[in-house]
Amino acid sequence: MMKASVELRDKREARLRQQLRDTPMRPLPLFQLTGWTHFVDEEVNPPVLAAGTSPTEDRKTDEQAIAYHRHLRMVPTGAMTHMQKTVVEAVHRNSGSREGLMDHVIDGPAGTGKTCLLRAIGRTAQQEIEVATNGRQPNTIPVVHITTPADPEPRVNWIWEIGSYLGLNPEPKSLTEVLEMRRHQDVTLSVNYVLETAQTRLLLVDDIDRSSPQQLANVLPYFDYLRDKLGISLIFCGTGASHLLHQARILAQDLTRVSAENRVRLEQAGRPADPVSPSPTALLPVTWLHPLPLGPKAEEQEMFRRVLASFEADLSLYRLEENALSKHAAQLHQLTGGYFKALTYVISTAAVIAIHSGSENITEKELKAATAQLGPWQPAAGER
Repeated sequence: MMKASVELRDKREARLRQQLRDTPMRPLPLFQLTGWTHFVDEEVNPPVLAAGTSPTEDRKTDEQAIAYHRHLRMVPTGAMTHMQKTVVEAVHRNSGSREGLMDHVIDGPAGTGKTCLLRAIGRTAQQEIEVATNGRQPNTIPVVHITTPADPEPRVNWIWEIGSYLGLNPEPKSLTEVLEMRRHQDVTLSVNYVLETAQTRLLLVDDIDRSSPQQLANVLPYFDYLRDKLGISLIFCGTGASHLLHQARILAQDLTRVSAENRVRLEQAGRPADPVSPSPTALLPVTWLHPLPLGPKAEEQEMFRRVLASFEADLSLYRLEENALSKHAAQLHQLTGGYFKALTYVISTAAVIAIHSGSENITEKELKAATAQLGPWQPAAGER
């Protein structure tokens, strides 16, 4: 049985490695150990443009250049860099403590870069752990990255996500087995054993906004076990994540509340039966991400233009003009609202259009085409 499981796991990992070669930016492999390790190690370099040369005709169909610009990296802001450093330091602090370990939350509106920050934190934490241990050690898994299960109601489904990342869940051998599956198996003991022996230090939980407070409350005792027994730091990420966790903590406390007899004894002794406000759950460290502002303040305008300049530096186009994006800062902010997700989409799409058309530059024409689905292009005040 063990031999068969290992063979199935090896086949799956070989398939994943092939997928990573074919489509390296697919999201699925990041939730499995092979894909996450590839993400930690990868260095995405722009296609080299020979100095003093012009693009050849086959440049318009250059899959390497097109694929690179389809997946522009999330450029860091000063605030995001500070947040990343703060959370990574908290992870290291938890790793050296026996008591008082704290979870962390990344919250904010959709499209502000929360998932990118979560993964950047995980990658940085793993890289620093590996440096401290003189390189990657065999049979160690410093970081585990999961998403909220499709059905977050049963606790076993959350643990199945961890087991899937670790390669522990048995893979169906046939379509018949897939169709016969009604629920996930409980792999809790196997997961606990691997997390402990592999010295896992950090668990990233993304998209918790797909769960309700009650569904989250069902699994919080298990996450508490991972933190308190195994010393694993947890980072939860999602829109409204802080509110969800506060509500789930209240519900989880209801499930483990002191008995009525103990409550009476506490009240008779003049001691509170429940924590006084603010509750310890209100002290949960939260990292907030907001859309990038572009207001009248000089520092706000400077920050947005710095972000655009960082995007420009990542572009690999033959005829890209200086300040190609910065000169359209007002229009780009109006169309995207300063949301990283929309901004990345517009710039990435405009770059691909520039390659396909042969212009090799991002002008108002490319930006108009890229933003056609977002709304009408508004000329700058001086252009009206």
